[in-house]
Amino acid sequence: MTKCRICFETETEWAEDSLDEHLLGSHADDETSVRAVYSDRHERLFEGGEPADLGDDGSDDAPDARAGPGPLSDSGASDAGRTGAAGGVDADDGSSTDADLLDDTYGKKWFMVGVGGAGNNIMDAILLRKNTLERNNEDRSLVWRGGLAGYGMLNTNIAELEQTYYAQELNEYSRLELLSNAIIGQGKHDYSGMGRRWDNGEKVLRADFEDGNPFRDRWDMDPSDIRDAQALMFVHSVTKGTGCGSTPALAEHVREEVLSDDYVIGKALLSSVVIPSAEDKFGGRARTNGAVGLARMSQAADAIIPFNNERLQDVQGDIKPRIEGIEQYNPPQYTELNKPLVAFLEAFTMSSTPQIVDQNATMSIQGDVFDVSDSFRPVEDKYPIDMDREYTPAVILAPVLGRSRDARLDKSGLEILVRNALFHNKLSDFDPTTAWGGTFIVYGPEEKMEHVSPYVNDNTLLEIIGGEEFLNVDDVSGAESIDIHISQMVIPYLDDVYLWGTLWNPKMPSLEAMYEHAKQLKEEGNSRQAESLRDIWHLVDPLFSCLGRENMA
Repeated sequence: MTKCRICFETETEWAEDSLDEHLLGSHADDETSVRAVYSDRHERLFEGGEPADLGDDGSDDAPDARAGPGPLSDSGASDAGRTGAAGGVDADDGSSTDADLLDDTYGKKWFMVGVGGAGNNIMDAILLRKNTLERNNEDRSLVWRGGLAGYGMLNTNIAELEQTYYAQELNEYSRLELLSNAIIGQGKHDYSGMGRRWDNGEKVLRADFEDGNPFRDRWDMDPSDIRDAQALMFVHSVTKGTGCGSTPALAEHVREEVLSDDYVIGKALLSSVVIPSAEDKFGGRARTNGAVGLARMSQAADAIIPFNNERLQDVQGDIKPRIEGIEQYNPPQYTELNKPLVAFLEAFTMSSTPQIVDQNATMSIQGDVFDVSDSFRPVEDKYPIDMDREYTPAVILAPVLGRSRDARLDKSGLEILVRNALFHNKLSDFDPTTAWGGTFIVYGPEEKMEHVSPYVNDNTLLEIIGGEEFLNVDDVSGAESIDIHISQMVIPYLDDVYLWGTLWNPKMPSLEAMYEHAKQLKEEGNSRQAESLRDIWHLVDPLFSCLGRENMA
């Protein structure tokens, strides 16, 4: 059944007989939206900016393939679930052909993969958030429709997979289907997890690629969708065997066997990772796994966004989005923790949704387009060229998200917004004054951004963020500078002003605790675990030695 991707009504709800007739009958006064969403039909439907007379040509014989995605576009891969690894879609509005799916996914922001128990839970929360927005016909649903090229879940534990929204409702998978579509190491273990052993997680993942490419042959993720997206995001933890051990190896194989090697600059790979708390006195194994997992992930990924459960628990309620059904599918202890994490990723996704430039367009997103690479590329050349390291480490992106409900923000209100983001709503523990710089986006509705924009344009907001209380840009030795990049956007369907940001390579107590624990075990331990640390320590040092401003070039 055909669904209009502008008003989301199905053909049974239209007064017209065909999609073309519906677009002219119901959306002729919004030519900009028709051009953005149905670019292949626009020229036929509008002549010189005026609605055309279709005559007898009002049928829907023309293929609905677009030249590129728009902010109202349908991801084609997530409304009702997918069937099989070929990438076909069985959505509410009918089956899409592979060609249509390719057109829909090209240039969207993310292909997301949730790995292990924590990754599965977070991916579920994202999908439930997307479903909540769509089911309630909220304009913000366009963020995920326009930004999510595809997604998948992987795990070594079949019981964890069976409990997910992804398996139960989106795909309605049986256990046998899950074994084929979402299990790491099919036929290589008993599907009950890795027992917190990262080395086992790596082994079963490597086994999947020994005889072929599971992305192509088995897993419910189309390699073409991965190639179409701007970036690939892995969502996982580093405390247990699957998230810590399998994800870095997976990222490596994606680079080698899924993505094209013809580009001078490769596709961006990012990791959103849950890390253990610095205060966890009983988490020796988790800390060791964390140090190993982050170091190994740093080899394959361009950037790592660490989230700390302690910080997620302490954030203010105003950045916890509504996610219907999360209590059913996320474990009770994580339902509230995952909400601000989803809010951060939603803002990150929204930031590069293609724009409708019409000032009067209801769904317009106006302002700076913020690409994935803008979050980490500017800091890559700040690494010392003479550092004794095995590889160039990934950039650590410390996540923050603030919100202001003020009707009219002035300089004082912006200072409060910055403080709210950098201290009250930082999603991992870190010291902003030790960061190498950062990227920020300030966004909100037009009537509020009219007051904020002058403070962005005259660098007032930049000076606030760079002030002594926050990033303290003057506290740096040598010739290097602390760079701050600020983008701004007008987003009509929001009520408040938000400040989203990532700070580069700051000192982080949680990471330092992981490193110090692993270092002591490596130097003083007499166990197989200590020996395995000694074997890979050349991978650990490069990442952790780049945290803190004193380690800039």
